[in-house]
Amino acid sequence: MFPGARELLRRLTAIGLPWTIATSGERAQVQKLVKGLALPKPLPVVTGDDVKHAKLRPIFSCRPPRDWESPSAIASLWVTAPKDFLAGRRMNVLGVGLLCGGYAREELERAGAHLLYEDPAELLENLAELGISEMP
Repeated sequence: MFPGARELLRRLTAIGLPWTIATSGERAQVQKLVKGLALPKPLPVVTGDDVKHAKLRPIFSCRPPRDWESPSAIASLWVTAPKDFLAGRRMNVLGVGLLCGGYAREELERAGAHLLYEDPAELLENLAELGISEMP
């Protein structure tokens, strides 16, 4: 688990910002990780099992979660791998990178990272840089 992941997701939930977890991983593995986050309510999760092509094509090519009001809710993609940035660019979304995934800063910048943070904890501290603040 990445440092600050639980806190970041709880903050996003508390301020009413829609979010989901999307990964090319298998659903069974992802469900174990999500359970470890101990989030207050179930959330939509998109896995590699849900899409025909998980990498280099937008994983969000499937429908957005039903409880999101519109597809425009996808404003940014927070990722750890260069291939994820390439998929994000194809979706025309802002790519925000997390260095805790094991890739070098230079690799993520070349792939199209707009901003980079060490881990979810640092991203949480800097949400204002992404235009995310407490909602009324």
